[in-house]
Amino acid sequence: MSERRLLILYGSQTGYAKDTAYRIARQAWRRHFSVSVQSMDQVDKWSIFTTTYPVIFVCSTTGQGEEPDNMKKFWRFILRKTIPYDALSGLKYAVFGLGDSSYQKFNFPAKRLSRRLQQLGGTPIVDRGDGDDQHYLGLDGALDPWLENLWTVLLDQYPLPKPIVPESVAPDPSCDIDYIDEHIDTSVGKTELIPGTHLGQLVKSDRMTAPDHFQDVHLFEFELDDSTQIPQWSPGDCAVLRPENLDSDVNDFLQQMHWTEHADKLLQIKPHDESIIPNWVPRCTTLRWLFTNYFDIMAVPRRSFFEMLYYFSSSENEKERLHEFTTSEGQDELQTYCMRPRRTIVEVLDDLPCSRVPLEYIFDVFPEIADRSFSISSASAVTPHRVDLTVAIVNYKTLMQKPRVGV
Repeated sequence: MSERRLLILYGSQTGYAKDTAYRIARQAWRRHFSVSVQSMDQVDKWSIFTTTYPVIFVCSTTGQGEEPDNMKKFWRFILRKTIPYDALSGLKYAVFGLGDSSYQKFNFPAKRLSRRLQQLGGTPIVDRGDGDDQHYLGLDGALDPWLENLWTVLLDQYPLPKPIVPESVAPDPSCDIDYIDEHIDTSVGKTELIPGTHLGQLVKSDRMTAPDHFQDVHLFEFELDDSTQIPQWSPGDCAVLRPENLDSDVNDFLQQMHWTEHADKLLQIKPHDESIIPNWVPRCTTLRWLFTNYFDIMAVPRRSFFEMLYYFSSSENEKERLHEFTTSEGQDELQTYCMRPRRTIVEVLDDLPCSRVPLEYIFDVFPEIADRSFSISSASAVTPHRVDLTVAIVNYKTLMQKPRVGV
């Protein structure tokens, strides 16, 4: 029997394509495939030429038909003219794109990727799928039938060794997480710098607009650590910052989850697949550090959050409500409940007191804090160790009359 393995590669700017990739992975797990999920820039690019099992590509669209940042290196690599025309003759692949048909270059990255893979000799498993935000069911309008077709073809090629795992059974957690002896020598909260990352200290924060002006625009000045090589930049270039959650929000969340007592205890994280967790996240840390620096508890949850939360609810009423949010027919209800009022994860959990996430599933349920990009308003030729950012502060009230402030 052929090897029952799948590689799922995603290119994601805001997290939707990544979310979709993991949704596909959970469905693959139910069909007894061994699955690995990585961003396209994370995978060993040369291995794509020797892969003997199917590869599923999921990519979103950013800007005016551009590929996401974590797909750019991979895209440039497979565009090389030196690659032989039959280099991917052994590759079986499927491509699903996420986009919005109201834009002229709808799903351009997925279309170009699919065409290039075919040019290099790859064999499509199914036709390319084009998810469209304009569909009355959103992306699910194209994704659900595309997945149904994909599994039909794959299961014909790779017959099931045993019955499909029912939807009522929770997927296995992606990590083993245990509290450890506090006397063990560890590096709590110490992280590895991502290549291209620079440490900086905020030295100035001044409001530029008048106090009575409706828009609060601030000038932030960051002094860069000169122990690493400082890059060159010009006004208009982007600086990417990784924010943190506010201490008050983290404290409220930990209390809500009944984790306050253990928030500062050391715990050890052992991922089943190292690609699941970025290298800069310490494998020995605390819940407080994770929910301050890594997990986005103030995000508006997506469908997958409710899909996973369903398994951990002890209330039949809450389970019924959560299940509705995970169906294609329930997406309007999800929009009304969650998306339009910008209801956060903390507020959802407050609204569902019988739904609590087990410790070992936190990496499967909670999303990662997204980096924020800001235009630089200074030049390295003038201030080589200082980056200036001119930023409009987000501050508004939701439909629930809850204040929202940007992180």
